[in-house]
Amino acid sequence: MNAADAAARRHKHGSTRLEVKARPALYPSYRSSIPDYVVRCRSGRPVRFTFAMPAGREVSFDGAPARGGRFGRTVDLDPGHAVRFTVSRGRTYHVRCLPHDFPGWKAHRNGIPEARWYILTPNDNRRVPRYVALFDSYGVPVWWMRSNRTPFNASLLPDGNLVWTELAIHNPSTNYFEERGFDGRLVRTYRTVGADTNEHELQMLPDGNVLLARYPARDGVDLSRWGGPKRATVLDGEVQEIDPLGRLVWSWRTTGHIKAAETGRRWFREIIGNGNPIRVHHHRRAYDIVHLNSIAQVGNRIVISARHLDAVYEIDKTTGQIVWKLGGTHTSKSLRIVGDHRGWKEFGGQHDARVFDGGRYLTIYENGAHRNRPPRALEFRIHAGARTARLVREISWRPAQDSICCGSARVMPGGDWVMAWGHTPWITEQTASGRPVFTLQFTNSLFMSYRAVPVLPGRLSRSKLRRGMDAMLTP
Repeated sequence: MNAADAAARRHKHGSTRLEVKARPALYPSYRSSIPDYVVRCRSGRPVRFTFAMPAGREVSFDGAPARGGRFGRTVDLDPGHAVRFTVSRGRTYHVRCLPHDFPGWKAHRNGIPEARWYILTPNDNRRVPRYVALFDSYGVPVWWMRSNRTPFNASLLPDGNLVWTELAIHNPSTNYFEERGFDGRLVRTYRTVGADTNEHELQMLPDGNVLLARYPARDGVDLSRWGGPKRATVLDGEVQEIDPLGRLVWSWRTTGHIKAAETGRRWFREIIGNGNPIRVHHHRRAYDIVHLNSIAQVGNRIVISARHLDAVYEIDKTTGQIVWKLGGTHTSKSLRIVGDHRGWKEFGGQHDARVFDGGRYLTIYENGAHRNRPPRALEFRIHAGARTARLVREISWRPAQDSICCGSARVMPGGDWVMAWGHTPWITEQTASGRPVFTLQFTNSLFMSYRAVPVLPGRLSRSKLRRGMDAMLTP
């Protein structure tokens, strides 16, 4: 049967499939396999739904009696509110009103993603109210929350709640992490002991303690050889383990272990010439010479990433000594990178260092910042005894050619990788060979998500997210 014959048959006998449309437009377009949708709407502007049913099928719209044929319904939907429709006493579909100021995006699915959800914090680096959102693997935001802060670095805790902080690097003394249920309820806040909580990391340990970082200020540091003051205030890096009562259990500071000379020369030009300087107590200018941006624990070891050192370090929690260093200025603790066919032996402002298999494998998001090269997600096999780190896998994404900041790379049990291509509008899930199975792009190229945190099947249900959205509408 050719296309003309098929069209004539549909005209004579009716469509053979259900058609659902909305004005404003439904996103994504209706498909029977997709359970959740959004429409972008405003208060006071009704939404028009139209249904075209094939013979023998009916639809019940928002609890009304089921009917067949072609018909329409107009409803008033405020942002966050939802309607549902059920097809022939079968599957129920949900359509939720998306706020008009929610960032624009487009998504494409090409295969079966391993992740069920992606936790994102879309923002354009302005400190204005923004959103935390969970997108499903069809690219639909099923849960979101608007915050008067600028949400940054959201993740899912072992207890099933979300935690995030604020983009506040230029005013760290006011920062903290907030844990919230999916009903929007504030559960608790997390701060370091001492001011200046670092917004880049919160890791909850199996015993309920958390790992946080902070920006301790240190005065009287001579930066004149790099063009800075002779008596500068610098921000070091400190890792803290905090118990559920907020008490300090353990801490480690870069002071005494890492010298200012290990900061990359390229970064000194940016740090000292920064036109938007960091201010600490009493409005002193401070120079961010370390910039911790991730923490991971494996056994009795801590692995940290320091952007302005272009390096990842493993630290012994008992002795406080550096076990090895990967990237950055060469020291006696440095590992030698082998197996990189490109010959790139140095990092450029890397992020999101994670360890697996008892610390034998390390993954990072390598920005390539100030190196004139595109970002990559990298996996290394660490041979501490041989002082080597063998590159065993790399993932790239051609549209992401420059990544001066931010970003994440998470490998999942089945081998897929989820990346936020830092400082670009791209989020991808790719197979171990690099083939994309899911892509999401913010339509405003200034928007990004600091990280993209995948959530595997079984950890969160659609019904829990929908109930959470509904609960936030209750006064």
